[in-house]
Amino acid sequence: MEDLDASTAEDNGIVGRRLKQMKSWLLSHSQYLNFWTILLLASIPNPLFDLAGIMCGQFGIPFWQFFLATLFGKAIIKTHIQTVLIISVCNNQLLDWVENELIWVLSHIPGVASVLPKLIAKLHAAKDKYLVAAPPVAANVQGKNWGVSFASIWNTVVWLVLLNFFFKIVNATAQGFLKTQQEKELTTITKKSQVSKPIDVVD
Repeated sequence: MEDLDASTAEDNGIVGRRLKQMKSWLLSHSQYLNFWTILLLASIPNPLFDLAGIMCGQFGIPFWQFFLATLFGKAIIKTHIQTVLIISVCNNQLLDWVENELIWVLSHIPGVASVLPKLIAKLHAAKDKYLVAAPPVAANVQGKNWGVSFASIWNTVVWLVLLNFFFKIVNATAQGFLKTQQEKELTTITKKSQVSKPIDVVD
């Protein structure tokens, strides 16, 4: 909170003040993160859940509280919400009903009713164009297939990043183990040298 109070010259504008207010509100209310707040944030599809996870770690939320809330939110609630949404979007009868209701509502708005039939015709033409199945390709016509696609390139990049991450973890673990072994050897050598050092007798 002290960092937010130290305002710079850039924070004098309207946007800067508003951002500062939002930051201070978020930081002051994020200290009250509990199971139900994490469950709510995990249940709705939002890209800011990673930020909530970072803040839970910052404010010392217990692991099992965070893990169980995230598990229930993402594995049970969010999956059911997404399933219902996908089924609703792919249901032609429901889409036709929503379209008819929207047309009915928009037809009551002055000025829109005259443009509405042309707009609907264009939308139906675009929908028919993109929903038509592609013609089947003849079996004897074959082009050069290099087997390279965006998905294969992306998967290769992801695997390379994961392998790099794995090797870095193994390397860091090995270096840490070697460092502890060297420290143990160094302490044993210093202890032996202190024990075997002859004591000079002063006459």
